[in-house]
Amino acid sequence: MRIVRLCFFTVGIFLSLGAYSQSVTPATLNATGGTNFFTFYRFEWSFGEAMVITTMEDGSSSNLIVTNGVLQPGTHNPATINNTSVWDRDEIRILPNPTQNRLEIDFFSKQQGKMTLNLIDASGRFLAQRQFDYYGTGRIEIWDLDRYPSGAYFLNISLAPTGTSVAKYGTYKVIKIK
Repeated sequence: MRIVRLCFFTVGIFLSLGAYSQSVTPATLNATGGTNFFTFYRFEWSFGEAMVITTMEDGSSSNLIVTNGVLQPGTHNPATINNTSVWDRDEIRILPNPTQNRLEIDFFSKQQGKMTLNLIDASGRFLAQRQFDYYGTGRIEIWDLDRYPSGAYFLNISLAPTGTSVAKYGTYKVIKIK
């Protein structure tokens, strides 16, 4: 009988060495939730108990706010891999266009590198620039155009690659209305 128990114990140990489980923390236990689309915006909500919530902000600007584990908009489904030098339509979304003041630029590309955004007016005059490191996991950039007059603008978006990523570029027309 002792030999049978020892055999079961030994087999149990070997089987447990190959077992794995899901991590418990950090996590959010949702009871319910949903999504609603309103014009150019998507609103998401959830009801439940948050086990761990951490909010982080970019120290250099207030444009980037990340909340761990809770509803990361748009970043759940990054674009397909596109190794051409031109942005594909599922890699960048610019909305709303036309806009009255705030412009949202959603990045879904899987390429990595230094992202540069240049705002140019209709006469070709350079107005502003933004740069940030992009890690290929999705990002939302908010640009306030309130100080600029109504009219047509162009947004040049380029990616200087790192590693095995591909350089990408594109120009998008943005209409500012009052």
